[in-house]
Amino acid sequence: MNLQPLYDVKERLEQAAIAGTGLLGEDFRLTRAAEALKPLAGASPVFGKIDAGLDKLLAAPAEARSGLLLDLLALVDAVVYTQAKTGAEGELTPLPAGSGQYQELSYGQLQPLLAALTTTGGGRMETIQSAWENHPEIFSDFRVLPALVAGLGDSYGEIADQNGKILRQSGPAAVPLLKEGFDPAGKKEMARRVQVMEEIAGASENAWYLEQPPLAKKPVRQALILALRHDPANVQTLIGLCQTEKKECQEAARFALARMETEESRTYWETLAQKDMYGAVAAMRLSPARTATDLTARWFLQMMEQVKKDPVMPLNEEIFGLLGRLRTAIECKTGPKVCEAFRAAAGLGTALDRDYTYTENGKTKTGPMRFYCRGATTDPNSQRYFSAAVPFTLMRSIQFTRDSGLCALAWELAKTYGGGWIAPALCASLLTGDSETAGQRAKELLRPKFKLFGRKDTDTRIILQDVLWSLCWHDGRYVYMVYANDPVNDVRAFFDPGEYPVLPQELNPAWFELLLEMGGMDAQIMNLVRPMNHPVMDKVGKYLYTRITRGKNPGSYHQYVHALVRCGWKDWDGFFVKYVQAQGEAPYYSVQGMLNVLPISGREKATQLREVAGLIKARKLRAQRGTWPDALVQDLINKWENE
Repeated sequence: MNLQPLYDVKERLEQAAIAGTGLLGEDFRLTRAAEALKPLAGASPVFGKIDAGLDKLLAAPAEARSGLLLDLLALVDAVVYTQAKTGAEGELTPLPAGSGQYQELSYGQLQPLLAALTTTGGGRMETIQSAWENHPEIFSDFRVLPALVAGLGDSYGEIADQNGKILRQSGPAAVPLLKEGFDPAGKKEMARRVQVMEEIAGASENAWYLEQPPLAKKPVRQALILALRHDPANVQTLIGLCQTEKKECQEAARFALARMETEESRTYWETLAQKDMYGAVAAMRLSPARTATDLTARWFLQMMEQVKKDPVMPLNEEIFGLLGRLRTAIECKTGPKVCEAFRAAAGLGTALDRDYTYTENGKTKTGPMRFYCRGATTDPNSQRYFSAAVPFTLMRSIQFTRDSGLCALAWELAKTYGGGWIAPALCASLLTGDSETAGQRAKELLRPKFKLFGRKDTDTRIILQDVLWSLCWHDGRYVYMVYANDPVNDVRAFFDPGEYPVLPQELNPAWFELLLEMGGMDAQIMNLVRPMNHPVMDKVGKYLYTRITRGKNPGSYHQYVHALVRCGWKDWDGFFVKYVQAQGEAPYYSVQGMLNVLPISGREKATQLREVAGLIKARKLRAQRGTWPDALVQDLINKWENE
């Protein structure tokens, strides 16, 4: 049915509504359209009704036309609406595989995210992060997923890393897009594609990984070699790459092989260890493979047996380097052989706490053989002799694995040897036991009056510092803000720190009592303070208030204030005045921020600042760097008074 006459009638009626009904009798176009509609009047009752309405409108006197026109136009609009349809010319084709899914979202809703992913400039990271946290489903949309893949090459590294994190959690839908346009001779953007793909697809894309290396260049080549670890069938290929590749690519091949469980890989490592023990051990660090665990524990025990047979054996650079590698390689490994290795180290006592010889500028020198421990607190350089470094390694292993065998071992060694072995035992209680039991054990082992295992008060302080080092109240829970330093990150496109260890319960108040008894452990206290309805918080508040208002604590003002607020401290009267008096000077450039952080009114801030200004004017207090602009200070006082 040709509906053009209906559309013509609609157009002429709309024109009449605009021009006015006074000219209807002279509108020959409307009359012609009405005549053209008459053949349709017999086809449907509704068209017959429109035809009758037109006749009535055209024959009506001028004063009656307005109402008839509006009624008829409404009817014609309704009929035209029912005849509407949508569509576009051309064939309907499905979306390409891997392009994403269709989400019920308009372009306007997606535009801010698409702009953040595809443009340059600042402020984009917040848009992407917010969308991911609040509406992660958006990123599977066929309009967003390709932009996310392209964004792996974003000039702003943090955005490229964020895009990679999102894609690594998006599932297989991204794999075809990651392959599309892949350039094995490319740079970091292509290496990022490889890492995302292998973490999503694993061994299922093994054939694709193997196709690329002949053309690949660093860092893409490193990423492709590391991806071969997923399929045990690649063991001979990796052994060959370990022998032919150089530097970073050889390192990637060794890391991949160290994470495989095959007889061929075990044979390779045993052979390599005879020629290059240092290189073999280095590849084993943080490898979860049983082969890597068994070999590391065996080599560690061999070294301990060698020292046991000759406790005064000469120590040189080679032994120092190998001991350091073995100690870090055994970290985070579990099982009976690993426990045996730790027992052997504990049994040596202080046999390795000696000087070693090394060569510098052609001259032979001697120095203390001490090992770097991340976060160790015995000296400013965080270095320890072997007898203190190994307990710290056990503690780190417990933090990242919570292995029941290592936890039991920690208590066994603490009871047998005491000293530094107490730290991993208490850490095990914090991470695996209930809060009350952990607090009770801490009181029994760390209160100075007990003097267990012949320790001094200084030993107690070091143990307490070790157990609590990096432990913080963060986002409503206690978290060890440390990560396992996986060497594989050196050949990955994305740095992956892993998850921080989290305590299963809140810290028992007994730990605060211990810290207060020790004294001088303000940093640990402030990291651990949380809102808590317990009398110990009153003690903590008084202690911190006294420390900040009576002693010199440069650079830590805000940390003390935040900790006091979490304690529920209420006495802020004259706080800032007391603080600057204790420091002996008032800093003009930071005074506004320092007063604003206090939970007090503007009028109270003005009162304290006025008192400080008076002390400076009376020469009873020094202005930091001699800067104290009276007029600007008075403006600030006036501003706060008027709040």
